[in-house]
Amino acid sequence: MPEPEAARPHAGEAPPAPSAGEGARPGAPQEGAAPDPAKRSRIQVAQGFIAFQCWKLDPAWRRLDAETRAAHVAGFLAACDEGARGLKHFAAFSTAGLKADVDFILWAKASSLDAIHELALAQRSAELSRWMGLSHNYLAMLKGSPYDQEDKIFKPADHYKYLFLYPFVKTRQWYLLPIGERMRIMRGHIDGAGAYPMVKINTSYSFGIDDQDFIVAFESNEADKFVNLVQELRETESSLFTQRDTPMYVGVQMPLSRILATF
Repeated sequence: MPEPEAARPHAGEAPPAPSAGEGARPGAPQEGAAPDPAKRSRIQVAQGFIAFQCWKLDPAWRRLDAETRAAHVAGFLAACDEGARGLKHFAAFSTAGLKADVDFILWAKASSLDAIHELALAQRSAELSRWMGLSHNYLAMLKGSPYDQEDKIFKPADHYKYLFLYPFVKTRQWYLLPIGERMRIMRGHIDGAGAYPMVKINTSYSFGIDDQDFIVAFESNEADKFVNLVQELRETESSLFTQRDTPMYVGVQMPLSRILATF
């Protein structure tokens, strides 16, 4: 999988890539140039927290009578609505036919960990939660990137059909490199991603609060372009510093009520 610092706009390690044929624009990191002290101070400030809940339903639930299943679904939807009141963003993605160990993914963004915790408590109170569990629950913090001279942060606005999600861990050798060398390596990665402006990246930081360094979430309406992007970025120097970038999840965005109605 591609490096999280490398692709498109928004939060985390990812500096904005120039569009195809476009040169480095003002605000892009210069090769070998380290962020100024004021910038380094700003990017340490939390801009929110993000969670990806990967749910798996017990197949036995589908054998319950229709009336019971409908009541369970209504209860879980109400619990999510209640919990989402404290969130800044909430979206659902179906993984039907795309991932065997996950049935759907819920994406939550909040100003604090408390709001994400409240969402989980509300979900746990629903009867349907007795029939399903989280195969993974990825957690991360949003903040600025040391590789971007501008202060980009994840702001969901557009609707994209596909979500491509994975946890990301870099080698320890990467963190021992001087910042100027890391920025030089990232410049090559950014340039390689420039031909794919239709793929947007949201990168967030998991240091100390989950089992990976980053959570990387790509959004696009063109799945084939994402495949080509990943293949090309494998050939960049930065890929030498990838320790882990699996498991990979692919989801299709749709209302949660529609997803649950298919079971």
